[in-house]
Amino acid sequence: MPATTHVRVRYKDTDTMSVVYYGNYLTYFEVGRVEYLRQAGLPMAQVDRRIHMPVVEALVRYVKPARLDALLAVTCRVSERKRASFTFSYEIRDEAADLIATGYTRHACWDPTTRKMIALPAWLREIMPDADLDPAPARR
Repeated sequence: MPATTHVRVRYKDTDTMSVVYYGNYLTYFEVGRVEYLRQAGLPMAQVDRRIHMPVVEALVRYVKPARLDALLAVTCRVSERKRASFTFSYEIRDEAADLIATGYTRHACWDPTTRKMIALPAWLREIMPDADLDPAPARR
């Protein structure tokens, strides 16, 4: 069950050619990820008190430049789930539904109380239904 949210490209996100700076796509991915959790009934503030989800791997594939003032649709879904990690996959499209970028972030599970890596908790696993799982994202 993917979640989609919208992000307007701000002036601060662009370079001198009014094109989104490449690093900002990871920020857009984060916006999508937080919205995925919120739509699943887990606001990030609540999640963060129970578990931390450090990014251990990230990939962005740039297809077409996004520009200043564009309204982008960021779609996020869980594409892989393992014992102690999981992967969010992302797709960013512009107002014409043209593909702008795709990518993924892989996350570990870290207990903020014990300060140790842990297995994926059952309450988090519940919002990652098997039907939402596709083959692992392509790697280089």
